[in-house]
Amino acid sequence: MPNNAGQVVDPLSDDDRLSSLPDDVLIHILQRLQLRTAAQTTILARRWSHLLQSMTHLKIDANEFMPCQSRRKATRVKVAMSRYTQAIRTLLAPTVEPDRTIRTMHLRFYLKNNYLLSIARLVDDAVQSASASKIEVLDFAILTEVSELCCTEKDLARFGRRFMSFFQACPNAFRCLTSLSLCALRFRDSDIPNLLGSCHQLQHLLLRACDSGRNSVLKIDAPPCSQLRTLRMIFCSYIKVQLIHVPKLESVDCDTWVGANPPVYFGCVPLLDKIRFSSTCLTMQQPFVLSSWLSTVPTLTSLLLGFQDEMKSRRNYSLYSSLKSFNVKISHHICGGDGFEYNAGRSNVVWEASSDSIKHKNLRLLDIIGFQAEENLIKYIRLTIQRVIALQRIHLHEKEPCEDCDDIYLNTPSLSRTRFPNNEAEKDLLREQLLQGFSSTIEIIIC
Repeated sequence: MPNNAGQVVDPLSDDDRLSSLPDDVLIHILQRLQLRTAAQTTILARRWSHLLQSMTHLKIDANEFMPCQSRRKATRVKVAMSRYTQAIRTLLAPTVEPDRTIRTMHLRFYLKNNYLLSIARLVDDAVQSASASKIEVLDFAILTEVSELCCTEKDLARFGRRFMSFFQACPNAFRCLTSLSLCALRFRDSDIPNLLGSCHQLQHLLLRACDSGRNSVLKIDAPPCSQLRTLRMIFCSYIKVQLIHVPKLESVDCDTWVGANPPVYFGCVPLLDKIRFSSTCLTMQQPFVLSSWLSTVPTLTSLLLGFQDEMKSRRNYSLYSSLKSFNVKISHHICGGDGFEYNAGRSNVVWEASSDSIKHKNLRLLDIIGFQAEENLIKYIRLTIQRVIALQRIHLHEKEPCEDCDDIYLNTPSLSRTRFPNNEAEKDLLREQLLQGFSSTIEIIIC
């Protein structure tokens, strides 16, 4: 841009105003950029050349180093991991900025054998060094070069062994690890206990498409010092999850289960207050009473249930004794859009009430996604209004849009669409129907 003398100044030159800022401000700017962009900036401007190695918040993602050329994924991953390893070596070199204190480090990389040992040594040395002893956040997101949908059982076992080798190669890093995301791994029986026993600071664990073999059970019996707060399981094929002892666990998220109901056993989880479950039901899975299942979780304040097409459930109002919000997602897909080959045929949701004498004092919000103006749902909401004396708001949402369902309705006039109030008059009529006979100030939002 032109300066006061009418001369053009390169914004990356030593004379520009940005470069005149203090180092800590420039470092803050660099840390908000993608790593490759930050590196290019330091190459173009001499004033910035030493700043990359001074960053205290590192986010290094192997996908940023992926070549753009159309190649086989395995080849692209190999190139990306070669570049990634060099970036790690540059940024974590022990001779650079000896007084630097790394605060946060987010690493996302592939389980590529040729580079794992180098990465393990570099990261482990950096964590062990005095300058990096105050790491507040250390996050590993570990990927595989084979898509989880394409992984064979041999692939799962191979990737599982690679991960455990990496785990054993950097004990200092895993001792300080606060967040771990794993994809497409098969664990041996001792792997999860060893992992939890070594990761003293681990707070967040995500398992995607993982298992321990066919018909395997995931048992989590964490040591008393465990800091694990959130557990997410996405498309894992465990037939059961047993949370035997997880003293700091606050949140559980499970989107798929393939065994008999209920999917999770809750043992000693004294701080658990948020549960999210969402899955399509299989033919052999029977309805179960949520209040009985969750009776060992008295601290529960938020429950979100996703009923994908054929989900079966049995609900009991005594479940509300500790909840502050109750979220239900009901998915009606005539197109079979959830992609599961086996389902329970027709929806079989059992709406069961508890004793008339029970009143609930904690629930504030009832949220239903996929609402239909049908008798069972209306009756259920009215019973909720009657039993839950502290209820303040009810949110009723239409089901999420689906183009495939719309096409089927368009081409099959005999099919009736789901019944959701389409205008303000219908919404007002539904509110009157829900509140009829109650002197209630509950706010009902229909959208």
